[in-house]
Amino acid sequence: MEPYILEKDGTRYMYRSTSHYSKEKRGPVSEVEYMGRVVDGKLKPKKGYFYNEETGEFGRISAEPHPTGDRVVLRTRIFGDVHLLDALQRRLGILDDLVASFGDRLGREIMAVAFAYTIQPVALMHMEDVIDRRCIREVLGLPSDTDFSSPRMSELTESIGEMTDSMDAFFRRRMTGTEGELIFDLTSESTYSAKNPLAEWGRNKDKVKLRVIGLGVVTDRKGRPVMFYIYPGSMADVATLRRMVDDVVRLGGRGSTLVLDRGFVSPRSVMYLLEKGIDFVMPMILGDNPVMKGIITRMTGLVGDVGHLLVHNGDSYTVFRTQIGVRVSRGGNIPKRATVWEDPDGYDLLAEEDPEFGSADGHLDVFVFRNTSSAADEVTGMDVALDGMIHDMAGSRPRDPERFFQRTAGRYANLLEYRMTEEGMSVSIRQNAHTFAANRKGVFVMIAPAGSGRGFEDVLNTYAVRDVIEDGFLEDKSEGDGRTPRSGKRPNIRGRTFIRMVSSIMRMEMLNRISEVSRDRKTKAEDKPRDIEKRTPASLLGSLSNIEMIYGNGWRQMTELTRDNRLIYDMFDVGPTSDMGGRPDAPDHT
Repeated sequence: MEPYILEKDGTRYMYRSTSHYSKEKRGPVSEVEYMGRVVDGKLKPKKGYFYNEETGEFGRISAEPHPTGDRVVLRTRIFGDVHLLDALQRRLGILDDLVASFGDRLGREIMAVAFAYTIQPVALMHMEDVIDRRCIREVLGLPSDTDFSSPRMSELTESIGEMTDSMDAFFRRRMTGTEGELIFDLTSESTYSAKNPLAEWGRNKDKVKLRVIGLGVVTDRKGRPVMFYIYPGSMADVATLRRMVDDVVRLGGRGSTLVLDRGFVSPRSVMYLLEKGIDFVMPMILGDNPVMKGIITRMTGLVGDVGHLLVHNGDSYTVFRTQIGVRVSRGGNIPKRATVWEDPDGYDLLAEEDPEFGSADGHLDVFVFRNTSSAADEVTGMDVALDGMIHDMAGSRPRDPERFFQRTAGRYANLLEYRMTEEGMSVSIRQNAHTFAANRKGVFVMIAPAGSGRGFEDVLNTYAVRDVIEDGFLEDKSEGDGRTPRSGKRPNIRGRTFIRMVSSIMRMEMLNRISEVSRDRKTKAEDKPRDIEKRTPASLLGSLSNIEMIYGNGWRQMTELTRDNRLIYDMFDVGPTSDMGGRPDAPDHT
C-alpha cells in the first residue's frame, strides 16, 4: 500500500501499511508503520531510517546489498550541533577573519578544531574522534582526508603559535568589530610542565600547588574575546597593564573604554591610564583611607533617601556621585599605610571638598552604590558568623588566649574583643567596629576619568559584563586541557590558547542568548527550550546531537527534528531548518 499522511495539530505525519500472513490468526494481518514527519512536502525519516525521494525506498540504515546488486553504503554523522555553530560563526564573521588572517586551508582547519572544542572541550589530542563523528569537514568544505590526529594537533598548534603576525591580523579584525568598550581580565592556568619558560611559581587562582602561566584576555562588551596574550605566571596584574594598553592601541583599539578589575587598582596604574588619555571603568578598593571612610559615612546618611534611589535590573540601590583627586607625593616620605592608594607608591587621595583638590595630578569620577538586598544578606551572614565564634570561644581556657582568639576569629578578630574571667574566656562584639563594618556591607565604588559623562546605569551595565566573562573562564578551565597543560613549547601554548579563544567567541554568544531568553517574560515558557534557565552551551549542543545526516550513494538525508530542536534553533534565529537536508551531497567518507 502506498504511504499516506495524517495531520495532527498542524503537523503532518507519514505512515505506510504492510500486509503479511499470521500463523496465529491464520490469515493476512495489516501493520501500520510510522515513517516520519512531512516538512515542506518532503519526508524527514524517523531516527535510524533513510528515505529516497526519487525511488520511494524506505528502510533501516544498513550496508546491505541493494536489490539491484549494487552495494548501498550508508553513513551517518551528527549534524545538528555543527549546523548551529556554523550559523553562529557566519553571523559573527569568524571563518572569514580566520581565512583572511591564516589562509583558506589553515583557517578552515582552525575553525574545525574550534567547533569540536566547543562541542566537547577535551584535550586537543582527542579532537579527531569528535570531528570524525560529525559533519564538520563537510560543512566547512574540507577534504575528506583532512588529518586531525594527535600528532597533527601538535603540529597545528605549533604552526598557529609561530604565526604571530597572522594572530595579530585576526585580533585586529576582531577589534574593529567592537562597540567601543573593551573588557580586560586576567586568570592563571596551572601546568605540570617544569620546562615551560612561562611557567613560574606565583599566585595560583586554581588553588593548587603547581606552577602557573598568566593569561590576559580582552573581550568586547558582550564578553566575546577579541585578543589574548600569555605572560609569566609570577608577573603581577598591574605589571601587565602597560603591555595590554600598548597592544590594544597597536591593534586598532584606540578610543575604546577599558573595563578592569580590582587587580589593576593602584595609583600608578590609574595615573598611567589618565596620562595616556585612556578611558576606563574599574572598582575601587574601600580600605581604611580617610577619604574612603568619608564616602562610607556619607552613604550611610543617604540610605532611605528616595532622591538617591536607583532600581536597576530588579535590584534596589542607594547611589551618589562625587569626585576624588590623586596627588603624587614628591617626597615619598609619607609613612606606610593600609591601602594601596598611599605610600609606599607615593600617592595620596584628596576628597572633592579638600582645599587642595584642584591642584591634584589626576581627577576621577566616583560612583558609589549600596545594594539594599546584598547589604542585608551580608550583615546577616556577618552576625551569624560572629555569634558562632562567640559561642565557640565562650568558657574556653586556652594556654595562649591571644593566639587562640586570633586563630578562631580570623578576619573577624577586629570586630570582637575578649577577656579572661573565672568562668573562662568571655567574648563580645565591639560596637563601633561592628557599626562601621555593617555600614560597608553592600557598598561598592566604581571610578572613571573625571568628566566621562557616565550615569549610574551606564557604569552598572558596563561592569556587569565581567560576570559573564568570569563564568566563561570558569567553564573553560574546569574542563578539558585548560586546567593542566603539559606542553613546554611556547608556540604550542599560544596555538592551543588561540583555538580556545575562537571557541570562546561562539560559547559566549550562546551564553548571552541563553541569558536573554531566560529573562524574556513576554515569551511563554512552552515557546522556549525546556528548562532554558538551567541550560548551558554544552547542554544545548548536546540536545542537538540527535540530528544526523545520512549519506548514501549520490544522496543524503537528514533525520527528523524534535520540538526542542526546533525551539533551540528558533532562539538563535537559525533556519529555516527545512533547508538543512537539501544541500548537494558531500563526499562519502567510508
